[in-house]
Amino acid sequence: MSVSASENNNIILKEQLPQTMQLEQLALPTATYVSLQLQNGNLEIAESDTNHNVVAYEKELLDADANEAALNWLKQAAQEHNLQFVAASLRDGDFAPDLAAKLWMQEDIVPLRAEARVDQSATAEDLVRQVRLQFDHNDLVQVPLTADREVVVSELVTIEDYRSTVTPEDFEMISQLAQKFEGKRLVFINATPQGGGVALMRHALIRLLRLFGVDAHWHILLPKKEVFDITKTKIHNVLQNVASPSTELTEEDKDVYLSWSQENALALDSVFKQANVIVIDDPQPAGLIPYIREANPDCKILYRSHIQIVADLATEEGTPQHTTWSFLWNFIRHADYFISHPMKMFVPDNVPAEKVLYMPATTDPVDGLNKPLSEKQMETYLKLFNKILIQEGQTPLDTERPYIVQIARFDPSKGIPDVLDAYRQLRHMLAEEQKPIPQLVIAGNGSIDDPDGVPVFSLIKRILQTEPYIDFAHDIKVARLPHRDQILNTLLRKSEVVLQLSIKEGFEVKVTEALLKGKPVVAYRVGGIPLQIQDNITGYLVETGNTSQVAKHLFDLLTDEMLYGSMSSAAATLANRDYLTIPNAICWLYLATAMLDEENIQGNYQWVKALAMLNAEEIAA
Repeated sequence: MSVSASENNNIILKEQLPQTMQLEQLALPTATYVSLQLQNGNLEIAESDTNHNVVAYEKELLDADANEAALNWLKQAAQEHNLQFVAASLRDGDFAPDLAAKLWMQEDIVPLRAEARVDQSATAEDLVRQVRLQFDHNDLVQVPLTADREVVVSELVTIEDYRSTVTPEDFEMISQLAQKFEGKRLVFINATPQGGGVALMRHALIRLLRLFGVDAHWHILLPKKEVFDITKTKIHNVLQNVASPSTELTEEDKDVYLSWSQENALALDSVFKQANVIVIDDPQPAGLIPYIREANPDCKILYRSHIQIVADLATEEGTPQHTTWSFLWNFIRHADYFISHPMKMFVPDNVPAEKVLYMPATTDPVDGLNKPLSEKQMETYLKLFNKILIQEGQTPLDTERPYIVQIARFDPSKGIPDVLDAYRQLRHMLAEEQKPIPQLVIAGNGSIDDPDGVPVFSLIKRILQTEPYIDFAHDIKVARLPHRDQILNTLLRKSEVVLQLSIKEGFEVKVTEALLKGKPVVAYRVGGIPLQIQDNITGYLVETGNTSQVAKHLFDLLTDEMLYGSMSSAAATLANRDYLTIPNAICWLYLATAMLDEENIQGNYQWVKALAMLNAEEIAA
């Protein structure tokens, strides 16, 4: 059946309620922060709410285990007072080493370490105030940077939390490679510490490498809106062929990019000189490569391309793609290797084959996007999602009704108009058969180097105010989300089916994130998506633009319980574990150690992980 009269009345009622009343009805837990320390055999606790009010508590431990006492206090306080502890400060040496991981994995609290040698005299109240300052008024972490723009990565888990995510062979290999790399430094450079897949991968990778004792660092470029407008619109979008045909990189644009590259090279000069291996992520920092060569001739340089370059246009003279690519290639050609997503069509012909290696995008099994969440935790994140919708003037998601979801940045390449069209057709098909109609959620994060986000988001909202969408726009939830990864995690876990209708794509590891959660994915056959979905087994691959076929697959999954159960089970079981953080770390450490040993790796479009496995005996030696 279609949406009932009572549901329609409920929608109208919610629209008529004042926004403040709708927000009150959510009964959101109060976000709060805490510090935990041991003093004279007692557990000292200080709590700070969003208004920076601090309350201190003291609990006598007697013979109780300090870790268990801390966890029990947090659970009880959260339950009794409807609180959500966002982060907790732990003083070094006060608690067993695994408390931080338990806070993160079980209680969904970000653990922050207070160094004992600095803070021994600090009170619990002092420590909680320091914690509170690391988060903004929306309780979002402000990623800390050092003076030389190094990203300070959170310590969330232990090595043991990763062990079960991969095969014993992979776990052994990462351990061996970490030992071989001892005494060397690996550096990654990209544009932004938050937003988009590259930043997510780097947070996870650096966190993991440090657990294994690897001297790994991640630095970001100086932010400059003028440059990010150029790199997104005239480089990224042009190379993917999603910009208008008249969009072309001008000489003035090139001068702006070159000047900015020089500015960054000066800021990062000491970083270049201390590194043994540097990875350049995407076009934004590509202009640094000649400066690295000059500052540190012995440094090995890897260029990692994360985007779908339309390679045939990039080497066709007279095209905007050729103009952009020729400019970038002047820098990239000085790198030792060109690492692409595993699709030959992403690699321009003028990149020498011996330099080309393949690596997939990856996701982290224990970060906020993928770690297990309790029903209570997911309930909180759905309330947070509904708060965002209400503040945007939308009706909240009805958590009693099913929904379909696409998680992606608001980018011209993500095919959001196709998502809307497929949903329109699905509604018609379900109504004809008098079947329940699901809601549609379209959500994604923003990023400082992505100026497309606001215009695309605004375009989608305008489309929903026109025929035929205006009649059922209340069932479509569109949200640009803050960087609370657990909201995306929850939206995937609670969905029925996941869509990924990108018209151009690099790899889009969101597909694997959905599969890991047992969600069938219906996606366009573009970029690296076919490397993740087993067609008709874990999801469906559809030719770009065929929204009627997308609607048919959605209809089948929503109306055939046996089909859905089989596909959901297969998705969780068959999701490729090579697209996780440990295999990613194996790739980087294998390349780094082999290059520093002066091994002559012939790229020739080989998968780096496969090369590492072929050399397993040598690595173990």
